[in-house]
Amino acid sequence: MNTNFTITPEDASLDPMVAAALTSPLYDPSAKDAMSSPTMPKLLRAPSVLKKVHNFGSDWELYKRAGPRYPTSIDQLLMHYHQEHCGSWQLAHDLGAGSGVYSTTLARFFKHIHVSEPSSSGLATTRQSLSEWGAQNAKKRGRFTFSVTKPEQAEECVADGSVDMAVMTECAHFTNAEEAVRSIAMTLVPGGTLAIVTHRPVAQVVGNEKVAAAVERLYDAWGRRPWDVAAGTESRTQQLFSMGLDFVPIPSDLFVHDRTRRITINAHGRPREFFHVPGVDQAADEDAANMSPADMMDMATSRVNENEKRVNYGEEDEQGRGWRYEVGWESFRTRISMLDSPETVRRLEPQLKEIQDLIMKTSPNGVKVVVEWSVAVVLASRK
Repeated sequence: MNTNFTITPEDASLDPMVAAALTSPLYDPSAKDAMSSPTMPKLLRAPSVLKKVHNFGSDWELYKRAGPRYPTSIDQLLMHYHQEHCGSWQLAHDLGAGSGVYSTTLARFFKHIHVSEPSSSGLATTRQSLSEWGAQNAKKRGRFTFSVTKPEQAEECVADGSVDMAVMTECAHFTNAEEAVRSIAMTLVPGGTLAIVTHRPVAQVVGNEKVAAAVERLYDAWGRRPWDVAAGTESRTQQLFSMGLDFVPIPSDLFVHDRTRRITINAHGRPREFFHVPGVDQAADEDAANMSPADMMDMATSRVNENEKRVNYGEEDEQGRGWRYEVGWESFRTRISMLDSPETVRRLEPQLKEIQDLIMKTSPNGVKVVVEWSVAVVLASRK
């Protein structure tokens, strides 16, 4: 077998997962062996891509940068909703922005983007990332300001009734959703948009049952790592994540009730099935025995109003397009090596080899398979 494997620009352009990894500021070319080797990655040292992320603060930064790129359909979904109910494009607020992955999109539409992060180290990462992006994108529309602020304290960093759109991506389950939504509502203009987005940390294979089953075996063998990075390791955040944003309240005294949209993409209207963190129910049962009545009352529950509109989109819908694409077998290795150790990649070599062999045998072109990501979205319009 040829071990001098390389990822070409053509490969990257056809595989968004690989493209995201290669274009991330965290990527180091010397880590490519851990990302794409067809046999075993070298184990002389930790992949430099993982060492670099620790310099930025945490694996969470890498998770947000190395995940699936948001397709244009999600931008259109959010911006069309905003145009319909507000239409002002002066100020957007990106809360819990992580690496600023959505701030750059907001800069295409809004004159000013305020970026807030709960931690000073996270904010430093965001500032660096956006400064580098700004230097390469002179034609951007918006400019950025920054603050160290929790989403629950949104009203402390922007004036009341000043924000046209507030966005939280991939982080709502780390907040007190009730406090965050009410604080954000104070800052929104009448008709202003609250948009919350999150995605499942692993993609599922569609259209190839044999490869899909092999990938599920890979995920089972990999364990909780991708879920722990996405949902945190605390029981509370994992319970919330498992609800696929159903834990987020949209108070009818603050938002126009019939404008609220709870949207799933590639989840077939069953967010709790697709976002369920493995083992979270068992953990909740074990914890419950030691919970006080107050803690029991604080357990994650659905905050969906029966009158709120639920919508599900798939690849066949304009609003859901772009979360499904073809990837090579190396994409699964890339995901693992970006989030885990080279020892884990080595341990999972039998499962990775099985996926490679099955794709070669069962895929129409022998090299690609179709995967899709499940997504949950909440959209609300301020009274």
